[in-house]
Amino acid sequence: MNGEFRLLREPKMPEAEKKSGAKKRVIPVPKPETAASEDVLRDESQLYGDEADIPVPRRKRTDARVPIMRDRTEKKDKDEKPQASFPKVAPKRKKKKHKKKKHRSYRGLFDLMSATGPDSLFRPIRVFGREIRFWPLIVLVAVVIMASGVILNNSNLTVAEQTITVVGLPDDLEGYRIIVLSDMNAKRFGDSQSLLCRTLNNLKYDAIFCLGDMVGKSGNPEPFWEFLDGLKSPEKVYFICGDSDPGPYISGARGTEGILSQLILEDWILGAIERGANYVDAPVCISVKEANLWVSPATMLNLEASSTLEVWQEQTEQEIDGVRSGINDDYTKLPITTYRSKLAQRLYDAQRNMSSTDIHISLAHERPSDTFIYTSEDHDAGVERFLSSPELILAGHYCGGVWRLPGIGAFYVPDKTMERGGWFPEQARVAGLSTVGETQVYVTRGMSTSASAPLMPFRLFNAPEISILTLTSTLPENMLEAG
Repeated sequence: MNGEFRLLREPKMPEAEKKSGAKKRVIPVPKPETAASEDVLRDESQLYGDEADIPVPRRKRTDARVPIMRDRTEKKDKDEKPQASFPKVAPKRKKKKHKKKKHRSYRGLFDLMSATGPDSLFRPIRVFGREIRFWPLIVLVAVVIMASGVILNNSNLTVAEQTITVVGLPDDLEGYRIIVLSDMNAKRFGDSQSLLCRTLNNLKYDAIFCLGDMVGKSGNPEPFWEFLDGLKSPEKVYFICGDSDPGPYISGARGTEGILSQLILEDWILGAIERGANYVDAPVCISVKEANLWVSPATMLNLEASSTLEVWQEQTEQEIDGVRSGINDDYTKLPITTYRSKLAQRLYDAQRNMSSTDIHISLAHERPSDTFIYTSEDHDAGVERFLSSPELILAGHYCGGVWRLPGIGAFYVPDKTMERGGWFPEQARVAGLSTVGETQVYVTRGMSTSASAPLMPFRLFNAPEISILTLTSTLPENMLEAG
C-alpha cells in the first residue's frame, strides 16, 4: 500500500518537459589553463600588441533610418522603449515632390512655347487644313540654324574669278593676274589672318590691289599688318585709303626731321609701307618685261596735271614766306602742302610718260559715277594734260549690298546718288563687271561690312570675297558668236 501511495503522490512530468530534457546538452566546464598555454598567449600578445590598441570595428549601417543609441551599455527595463535620434536626411518622399515640381515647370515651359498648353503664348495654326501645334519650336530651331549659318558664312572666304578682255593688251601682260581685296575693316580671318594668307599664298597672282577700308573706323591697323606679314610677297601689294580709314594725313606734322611722308601720313599707312606695301596716292608704273602697267588713284583722273602742279607750287611758296614771317598756321600746313605739291609733280610726270600702248588701271574705293567716267574719256590728249582714260576701274565700298536676297541680290546700298536712293539698285553697279562707254568697271563684294550701313552688322547670303582678275586680249566667246 505504501509503495502504491508513493506512486500516486509522485508528481507526473509533462510530456513537453520530458522531450526538452532529453535534448539538453551538458556544457563541459573549461579546464584551468596550464602554465604552458599562458606562455603561448603572452607571446601572441607581444607579437600583435596590446588589445587596447586594436580599433573596434564598426558595423556599417545599411539603412539611414536605423536609430542611433545614445548609450549601448546603459541598462534599461524591458518595458521601456529605447530612445533614438534620427539623422537629418530628407525623406525620399520630399525628393520625389521636388522632382515632380521641376518636371511640372519644364512641362509648363514646353507647353508655353509649343502652342499645346492652355497657358501658352501661341495658338496652333493651320496650314493646308492641318493643325500645327509645334510651330514656335520649329521657328526657334530655324532661327538657331540660320544664326549658325550666318556666323560660318561671315568667317569663310570665297574666290571669284573674272576674265577681263583688254583691247590692245601687250603680249607681256597676257594672263596677268590681279587679286582685288576691299573693306577688310580690321576683321581677322583666322589667327593672325592665317586663313586669308594661306588662301592667297596658294594662289598664283602678279599683284594685289587693296581698295580701301582695310583698317576702317576702329583705327586698328594690326589685322592689316598681319595680312602683310603673312604674305610671301608683300611688295606686290598696292593700296589706297577708304572713306572709313583714318587719314591719310595727320592733323599736324610730327616734326621737322625725316622723310616728308613720315611727317604727315597716318601710322597705319607708314606701317604698311615699312612692311613692303605700296601706297598709291599718285600714279605708279609697274614694268612687266617690255610692257608698262600704270596704277593710279581714281581721284586724279580728271585733274589737269599742269594747272594742278602750278597751284600747289604757288601754295607752297606762299607758306614758306609765311613761315619766314613767323606765321604759325603756315608752319603747321607747310609739310602737307609740300607733300601735295610733290604728288602733283608725280601726276604731271606720269601724264607725260604714259604712252598709247601702256595699260592704265585706276583704283577707287567708291564706284565713280557714270558722268565722272565719261568725263575722263572726253579729254583732248593733244591740248590738255590729263591722265589717259583707264581701261579698267576697280572699286569696292558696297560690300555686295551686305544683305543679299536669293534670286534678287542686293536690295539696298548706301548711295544716295543712285536711283531710289539706293533701294533695289542695278546689280551690275553693286558687284561684278560692267561697262561705261569704253571703260570697264569691276566692283568687288569685299570682305566685311560697310560702315555706311550700320544697321547691317553682318553679311547675309553674301560670303566674304577674294576677286581674281585675269587680263587677256582674247575676245569673249559670246562676242565672237554675235559677230
